[in-house]
Amino acid sequence: MRPSLREHREPRGARPSPRFWFAILQPMGALGHLLTVAVVTVVLRWLWKSSIFEPAKFEAGRHLFPPTRLMRILTLVGGVFFTVLFVWSRLALRQPAEWWVSYLFLGFVALALFAYPPVLSIEVDGIGSHSWFGRKKKIRWEDVASLHFNSGNRQFIVHASDGRQIAHAGFNADPGLFQSEVRKRTRLPLKVTQPGTWKSETFEVPYEEFESEEVSEGVSRDLS
Repeated sequence: MRPSLREHREPRGARPSPRFWFAILQPMGALGHLLTVAVVTVVLRWLWKSSIFEPAKFEAGRHLFPPTRLMRILTLVGGVFFTVLFVWSRLALRQPAEWWVSYLFLGFVALALFAYPPVLSIEVDGIGSHSWFGRKKKIRWEDVASLHFNSGNRQFIVHASDGRQIAHAGFNADPGLFQSEVRKRTRLPLKVTQPGTWKSETFEVPYEEFESEEVSEGVSRDLS
């Protein structure tokens, strides 16, 4: 039987126990999950749309595709927010049953940092990826084996012959230019995956000599 609020009513002036909060939040569980999914969906679409209108940078003979300004702001705000919650939980929560709360907030801080997308670059000899914590990756043009685009999550992935991959997930600047430049330099067909209700459908879009940046960007928008 589901616990009721009356069964877990705390004495006046007493600090609410975890069971008390659980009894309050339990009926709202399904609604909370739906609301979370809706918020995440709206935020992701907002990030994807902002990447289309943010131009790439050109310096030292290469195109740079940094994380969008909106992505940088959200990462900073999220990191600060969960850091404050972590510090607050360490200072305010003293009950043994609440030991996990602070580590949950710390996990969100780590997630925000490690989920931050790397700076992508298109150079004379290949594609580069440089993360904020120093990890570098590079795929030379002659090592590119295949190109993939998922219209569901808008990921454009470059696969190397040795299994490495570099992805533009829609959180970096100018996805249309990135896709256009990669296709122009590799001249490989694009394998497009469209998620379905029961199974995904994959087909190939061949590269054409007359294909322009606008055509390549149009494919990304039409399939999204």
